[in-house]
Amino acid sequence: VHRTSSGSLYLSSNTLTQELALLLNACATLRQRGYENYTLLVVGSGSQQEELEAFCQANHLKDRVQWAGRISYDQIGSYFRGADVFVFPTQEDTWGVVALEAMLLGKPILCSRGAGTSELVVNGENGYVFAPDAAEELADLMQTFLDHPEMIAAMGERSQQIMRNVWQTSLN
Repeated sequence: VHRTSSGSLYLSSNTLTQELALLLNACATLRQRGYENYTLLVVGSGSQQEELEAFCQANHLKDRVQWAGRISYDQIGSYFRGADVFVFPTQEDTWGVVALEAMLLGKPILCSRGAGTSELVVNGENGYVFAPDAAEELADLMQTFLDHPEMIAAMGERSQQIMRNVWQTSLN
């Protein structure tokens, strides 16, 4: 979740799918609640982009959602550094390397239970886990970061700490 001076990041390696639709629905819920001081940066492209952009237009999210399109892998780090929170709303992903990369770069994670990576998210410590079909729940969690931006740095540090522990454990 990216306050006006911060933001959420959603990365899709090859397609824009129903996961992004869930995230955009959460953004629409935030707007209905009066939250407009954030930006969602969508990285990736796909056949549904036109439909998703139309959804944004119809729900007055055009100023909240930015479309970066497809980027090269060597640019991902700069996009992560510019975000406050990484959102991973996957329906199903065996592991979710992109969430691990976000954690390594010190980002709090909003991750659906559909991702194997959710096992590394400790609710309230380095992010939150939500049901993969629950836009309202995701909106609540995004709102938590908007209401309490002071949590972002500490949760990001905890993400890095968790990744260091995973790395050290794998070496032993």
